[in-house]
Amino acid sequence: MRWFFVEDIKADDATVRIAGTEFTHLKKALRLKPGSAVSVFNGKGLKLSGRIESVGMDNAVVTVEGSSLNEGESALDLTLVQGLLKGDKPEMIVQKTTELGVKRICFYSAPRTVPALDEGKARDRVQRWRRVAIEAAKQCGRTMAPHIDYVDFASALKGRGEGLRVVLWENERSQGIGDILERCKGSHGPIALLVGPEGGFSADDMDEAVKKGFIPVSLGRRILRAETAAIAGVSIIQHRLGDLG
Repeated sequence: MRWFFVEDIKADDATVRIAGTEFTHLKKALRLKPGSAVSVFNGKGLKLSGRIESVGMDNAVVTVEGSSLNEGESALDLTLVQGLLKGDKPEMIVQKTTELGVKRICFYSAPRTVPALDEGKARDRVQRWRRVAIEAAKQCGRTMAPHIDYVDFASALKGRGEGLRVVLWENERSQGIGDILERCKGSHGPIALLVGPEGGFSADDMDEAVKKGFIPVSLGRRILRAETAAIAGVSIIQHRLGDLG
């Protein structure tokens, strides 16, 4: 069944109109016809299922036959706090960690990241990342796309609320990520995973993270690229405390 994103759907809708780029994909790429079964989701947990009633010049009408909430969602409240990376690496991180079930992704700028984005570029990049998240949610059968934003390092450390906060650090020698997760089973609450930029954390960055309650942990003896560390860290947390495996 094909999935389409329509942000303003409601649980009691009898019909839904698919327009814009989603309609273009439905009509020109997929060539769906009346009678085809489809699902429409809003990226906030609601999915409506039904069949295409009509395909017009600029929209398709779907007759709703059923609805569901939070389908494909992990019960784990997991936030990835990630240093900004070069090129299309942020898009890959958004795609893969969306598939793995994160609830939020917060990119940040710090002294060792690539140059900070100005307001206009930041807005454009965040919109791009959100589109990537929506496409990834479609692919993996999630009804919720993670919330994504971009802030400075100090703001990224704030507002993580109660719960477990861990930071991946290549210089940590005494405690692996598995050790802290094992001790927190059943009593962790929300989890925030902090991953450094390509240049790693400076001593000042790490000191500030620890002051904000982040616990340094290791992923093992090998030093991973930032994007690999993010995906590996999320995977381990979801496996130990979430719904992966």
